[in-house]
Amino acid sequence: MTKKALLILGGSNDQLFMIHTAHEMNLETVVVDGNKNAKGLKQATYSKTIDFSNTDAVIKYAEELIAKGVNICGVLTMGSDVPHIIAKITKHFSWIGPSIETAKITTDKFLMKNILKNSGIAVPCYALVESSEDILAYWDKWGSQSIIIKPIDAAGSRGVSILSSSADIDQLYKHAKKNSKSGKVIIEEYIEGPQISTESVIYDGQYFHPGFADRVYNETKNFYPYIMENGGWQPSQLEETKHHEICNQIENIAKAIKLERGIIKGDIVYSIKYKKPMVIEIASRLSGGDFSASLVPLAYGINYVKTAIQIAINTHIDFSELEPKHKYIVANRYFFVPQGVLNSIEGLEKLQKYTNIKKIEFNYKLNSTIPKIENHGQRVGVFVISDINYAKVQETIDIVYKTIHFVVDNKSYSGHPQYYKL
Repeated sequence: MTKKALLILGGSNDQLFMIHTAHEMNLETVVVDGNKNAKGLKQATYSKTIDFSNTDAVIKYAEELIAKGVNICGVLTMGSDVPHIIAKITKHFSWIGPSIETAKITTDKFLMKNILKNSGIAVPCYALVESSEDILAYWDKWGSQSIIIKPIDAAGSRGVSILSSSADIDQLYKHAKKNSKSGKVIIEEYIEGPQISTESVIYDGQYFHPGFADRVYNETKNFYPYIMENGGWQPSQLEETKHHEICNQIENIAKAIKLERGIIKGDIVYSIKYKKPMVIEIASRLSGGDFSASLVPLAYGINYVKTAIQIAINTHIDFSELEPKHKYIVANRYFFVPQGVLNSIEGLEKLQKYTNIKKIEFNYKLNSTIPKIENHGQRVGVFVISDINYAKVQETIDIVYKTIHFVVDNKSYSGHPQYYKL
């Protein structure tokens, strides 16, 4: 019998875990990426250098392989906010995936907020704006101390800022507009409270919530007005009752956006002011940034990327695999250094004895230029720690930051965000 194959959009670091998981499932992989040097192209069973935003070219390539006997049964990606492309491909081939409607809702932040609000799901005050005057008017109307301004259609914190002074309105509005594909900008009330990342598996009325992490923002105040996350903690330390409230909210969101089978990713704040969970954003896709590839597998022994693949290729799903096998505390953190030429990275050899360091990865090659860091995609590197309790993990996080040094323009820097200056 011909092996089933999975079409994967992207062959960068974000998609490598999916490629490896598919191979472990005895599946063939078909990978497309516009970067001819993408690692995943070499690891795939079949591959071609195609910018997957060119959906017609991707469909044509898949049809050519199918005509040659390759049994492609579904399509997925990780870490790329392209459910609209997934939806178009799945519709063409009658595969399982988000509908065109669901994809549109989860890639348009204004439409998303409208759908959720009309479904009775708590969201911050929000508005589509076309000028600095619009922003000031809504800000006065809401009476909030700060507001968030962002493009309606960007991901990875691109163009996202916190506005706390009216003197910054013009600059930050232009910044958001510049980062919007459509040129449209949304503002929303800034909600104070614990920030949670969720990732849930949805299948015909069944809901599983393996991904539930505390997001870390308290160490990145130096980046203001830009919003910058410095990783997270899995599992979350949020109280159990609040945990259940958020899980129930995710299930209601899935119904509101009509997602019946697949993955839903949520950015939630448990509001101190309103005393309930409020939805910041949702996505009908798997995340990148180690959440599904490292934090959850290390914490619980759960690989729900495998479940996502099983859903996509319409094969048997063993939901017992979504039950925790063990419990460890896992955290990921990022490196931040000033812009300039990266001369060297020092101290790695001193960390080899720490078996609880599961990953250290850098995003820039030696002698390349690091830009001013304004969004998540520009962070310099990442590391992942797993241990038996929060204290041991935090101790190792501190050791990594103290040990690794980046030499940029012949000056040495720690990668800890508290030392970063815009």
